[in-house]
Amino acid sequence: MRLKPLARLIPAAALFATHGSVLAADQQLEAVEVFASDSAWRAGSIGVGTFRDTPAKEVPMTVNIVDRDLLDAQQANSLYEALKNTAGVTRAQLGATAYDNLSIRGLLVENRSNYRLNGGLPIVNLIDLPLENKERVEVLKGVGGLYYGFVPPSGIINLVTKRADSTPVTAVQLSTDDNGSAVVGLDVGRRFGSEGQFGARVNIVGGELESAVEDADGDRRLVAGAFDWNVTDRWLLKLDVEDITKDVVEQSSILALRPVNGEIPLPRIPNPEKLIAPDWANYDAEEQNVQLRSDFALNDNWIWTVEAGRSRLERDRNFSQMLNYDVATGEGTLQIFRGQDQEFINRNARTELAGRVETGPVRHDLTVGYARNVLSQSLGNTVTVNVAQNLYNPRDIPDTPVTHGANARHSHTYDRGWYVFDRAALGDWLLIAGARGSEFEFEHATDNRQDYTKRKVSPTVAAVWKLTPATNLYAGYLEGLEDGGIARPTALNAGTSLEPLVTRQWEGGVKTDWGGVQTNAALFQIERPMNGEINNIYQRLGEARLRGVELSAGGQISPRWGIFSSMQWIDAEFTKAENDQSIVGNRPANTPEVTASLFVEHRLAAIPGLALSAGAYYTGEREVNPQNQAEVNAYTRYDVGARYRTKVASNQLDLVATVENVTDKRYWAAAGDSKVNSNSALLAVGMPRTLRLSAKLSF
Repeated sequence: MRLKPLARLIPAAALFATHGSVLAADQQLEAVEVFASDSAWRAGSIGVGTFRDTPAKEVPMTVNIVDRDLLDAQQANSLYEALKNTAGVTRAQLGATAYDNLSIRGLLVENRSNYRLNGGLPIVNLIDLPLENKERVEVLKGVGGLYYGFVPPSGIINLVTKRADSTPVTAVQLSTDDNGSAVVGLDVGRRFGSEGQFGARVNIVGGELESAVEDADGDRRLVAGAFDWNVTDRWLLKLDVEDITKDVVEQSSILALRPVNGEIPLPRIPNPEKLIAPDWANYDAEEQNVQLRSDFALNDNWIWTVEAGRSRLERDRNFSQMLNYDVATGEGTLQIFRGQDQEFINRNARTELAGRVETGPVRHDLTVGYARNVLSQSLGNTVTVNVAQNLYNPRDIPDTPVTHGANARHSHTYDRGWYVFDRAALGDWLLIAGARGSEFEFEHATDNRQDYTKRKVSPTVAAVWKLTPATNLYAGYLEGLEDGGIARPTALNAGTSLEPLVTRQWEGGVKTDWGGVQTNAALFQIERPMNGEINNIYQRLGEARLRGVELSAGGQISPRWGIFSSMQWIDAEFTKAENDQSIVGNRPANTPEVTASLFVEHRLAAIPGLALSAGAYYTGEREVNPQNQAEVNAYTRYDVGARYRTKVASNQLDLVATVENVTDKRYWAAAGDSKVNSNSALLAVGMPRTLRLSAKLSF
């Protein structure tokens, strides 16, 4: 029964009773008028790369920030639900049951290198990264190679943790949905010590997950802490720890069929509530993240920063995909990859010196540093099973025991680099120049013939002109590097590794503050080599060019109206081909021409404390493969919501209700991908209408 887990809310709700008379029957409710400050939903300073602690308006790249108030207003419980507010973000290959596999501007966000914790540690995004302990989610779009080394040019997604401040925090939250999920969370923050020199923020979350997909259920847990210590007035230490677990049944993806007369026949969209995968196809993952950072002020002008961390994920995964199906009847084959003991580990260290030097009328903000990251990964061992299944009327599949072989050895990737960066201020101008010298070394798990080392220096130049106190113009050129990838086991040249790729990016734009609203407009062009499979051989495909326009606006347009909107138009095409000349002029897979989002919230004057909201999220047509042999339709998802803030005794109570996909529209959430080392034309179905409810009591 889908609602059975709601019974678990009854004992969980008893947590609210720990404050004595808080929930007494005769307690009078007191409305609270304000949800967010005037600066809510606007980009302040960012914590990404060499732009750490820089106002977003002075960053010569496209930056989107989703703050805590917007996350709360939408009850965002995953990265995609947070980033749907930023144009150009789409799903790739997978649906929403296990974790968010994302693309930005049609380029895959690499799950082992492009996700960062507090601007530093690369955390492994092969599990749903929780948001309960995050203050905001930042996106730096485009090339990030100057600071982060070998990463794809899609962008950097940075998760900034909550920290203790001068105001004590104690909050308990209950969340549920119409599927029967029940999740309880505790958030506690304190400063202590004779001078408040110690800070601790702890989040504990756990509960049952019931999916809109029948029998695709599970559970998740988070234990996280953010600690800081002002050792002296010049020395600050920060420690972040996270332990994340999620065990859930993963819905099957759908592999596009082979082309017939140059076209791929697409199936009709299956019922999103039907589980195609077996009900024993669990995705069972656990991740631990640890990050330690030291900031020491050598004097009033120079700071020495040292940070180190580790992100480790281990998982057992039963991934399945439908293939060779009849588009009319749905009858086909379900291929199940029964993997176990897969492990991914990032070990990261960085030291840098940042300071200010004045040379006559020019002020230089200088950064010099060295970083090293070691990625070790093992795919464990996998047994492949094929069974008959129907795409439209799936059958139960019994669990058949299999015998696993020995675990695969670990491959190792070493990314080392020095970098230097200068922001020179002269009057109304900021002139920015930097370079990174990178060394990328790959050690194959078993075949040393695939090992290689690559060295390159990548430049960055940009300028920002402060046209008025409210408006900045900017332009810049960046180069980035990324791993060339390895042929997958099913390729004819399985295990073959290709040389790293060099990406070039040009961007210019304008950023303006209009009182409570911040607007951004940008023009960009990215030239990026592409690798993939042709005739089952992994090789260089050619080069793609992505030209586009991105617009965004966010903030409080009046005391009672808030807005967060974005739009992106992108002209993407292959401009060069190594072997298959037919792809020249084609659009890369899963790259919509237009994406747009609009979220508005109105705080009612007639009912203090009540706010109503609505959102619309548009994704344009997407090609399924580089040959452009099939295209999935565009779709718009509509959401509505309401939140009410009141007081019970002296305690704040927040009640939130949202309905996602109000029209219950069926759509393809993902269509293939544009990852540099894959051309798997996988389709994934979007989720049906879902009602979410939450209550948070702050003591």
